[in-house]
Amino acid sequence: MVSQKPVIVIVPGSYHRPVHYRKIADPLRAQGYEVLSFDLAVCGDAVDPELSFFDDAAVIKEHLFPLLEKGKKAVIVSHSYGSLPVSALVDGQTIAERIEKGLKGGIAAVINIAGFVFPVRGKSIMGNDQNPPPPPYQIWKDGIAHLQDSAKSLFFSDLAPEEADDAWAHLHRKQTTKSFDTWPQCVEKEYRCAKTYILCENDNAVPPAFQEQMAGLGGFEVVRVKSGHAPFLTIPEEVVAIVTRVADSTY
Repeated sequence: MVSQKPVIVIVPGSYHRPVHYRKIADPLRAQGYEVLSFDLAVCGDAVDPELSFFDDAAVIKEHLFPLLEKGKKAVIVSHSYGSLPVSALVDGQTIAERIEKGLKGGIAAVINIAGFVFPVRGKSIMGNDQNPPPPPYQIWKDGIAHLQDSAKSLFFSDLAPEEADDAWAHLHRKQTTKSFDTWPQCVEKEYRCAKTYILCENDNAVPPAFQEQMAGLGGFEVVRVKSGHAPFLTIPEEVVAIVTRVADSTY
């Protein structure tokens, strides 16, 4: 018999690794959830600059789709950049869409932590044919976005110094520029599943007002938290509670 608990898939933010999300992944596993999380394909010292967020989605699909075919449901939790590959992951794979195809299982819900929303299918995050400029904490060269030290205080603004040092030490330093400027085939407002946006009110990396705009564009239910850009490190218990609430609603 297939377990009723959905699979939880954690999709890291830019330069982040699964280790950054252990404070939410471990408690979820302790509650009996199967938790999947993978290193980003678009990051690494020798990463191919031609890789985009579709390649990140492909890595997740390889491991998740066999579970869906067995009838499992999934809740996708993305952080920041991670919301981009989710647009490729969710496309056609919600429970409703899979039922229409005569398939079992499917994606039951999406949780977006301080992430982005594409306003128009086949357009940039700006809703047109222009990509936004790189953020000031990245230097783009030869297809690679090089992370600068100035990002540390933005990503981990409300962590204790030693915790921020540890989180920073585990980040990748290189990510493909193509991962940021590829355009979607599916947009969040089209998702045929439950959608929750965790809005980080003290975020120095993605301004809260911008998050508000993103959540509205995608039609998300908004849950506000008193945290910087990494609530999975600063207030992991609150994030786990939000994820389990959403997960519980799927069965």
